[in-house]
Amino acid sequence: QHWNFVNDNGYIRAGDHGTHVAGTIAAVSNNKKGVAGVAGGDAAKGQKGVKLMSCQMFFTNYDGSTSSAGGAAAIKWSADHGAVISQNSWGYNYDRDGDGKLTGEERTEALNARITVSDKAAVDYFIKYAGCDNRGNQLPNSPMKGGVVIFAAGNDAITMGAPAEYDSVIAVGSVAADGSRSSFSNYGEWVDICAPGTNIMSTIPGSKYSNMSGTSMACPHVSGVAALIVSYFGGPGFTNDMLKEKILKSANTSIISKTNQIGGLVDAYGAFAYGNDKAPAKITDL
Repeated sequence: QHWNFVNDNGYIRAGDHGTHVAGTIAAVSNNKKGVAGVAGGDAAKGQKGVKLMSCQMFFTNYDGSTSSAGGAAAIKWSADHGAVISQNSWGYNYDRDGDGKLTGEERTEALNARITVSDKAAVDYFIKYAGCDNRGNQLPNSPMKGGVVIFAAGNDAITMGAPAEYDSVIAVGSVAADGSRSSFSNYGEWVDICAPGTNIMSTIPGSKYSNMSGTSMACPHVSGVAALIVSYFGGPGFTNDMLKEKILKSANTSIISKTNQIGGLVDAYGAFAYGNDKAPAKITDL
């Protein structure tokens, strides 16, 4: 399912940013083409990957301007239509003069920013009701009771980033290939976890591929791992708190210095192994 919240219709206008984020999560894996998404399944074995629900909040017009809609409606709508993971590679923009940097009042405003009342209400709704009926009980066909909301920390290289700073969400910072904090990544004790976000290759419209950088690129790595965990452990009794614990408690803190203030590095295998009391699968060959 999908919905365009800018035009209030079912037509999704493909854009470079959203398509790039989607590819990092769900580009088909093991098909000898392009890139492999974190939760892209295994084409060679006929195993499908994660299902994406496109909730379009902004797009670039033909004249270069940007049209946008608020995130609250999209977050609530996705919960009401079956999503249990909310991937958000967006944030609030305080670069009023469009020069690509925050100075003076812009910087002050960004450092003092917090999640808006409407976005907070939508996030709280998603966390409580995703995968559930209107009484908060897990639906029989839902893989998880409650939802997990994941946000990009922001790209202003400052110690704040709204709405990612909200305690109830997983805030994702960005690291470069050498394990250092990406120069653009926001940081602070409020950032929960980090992932690669510098020069990330992924899909763009027109069956093409491109490198992009940003916490927007780091965020879907974490969302992809979340999808993998739900695909394996999800079912009756599996909760959003269980998912958050697996992702956050398994993050690799030996690679990323604490001075970076962006949490540990997301670890897909570590998330699977954390707290796992399931017996290993039967060995069929050596």
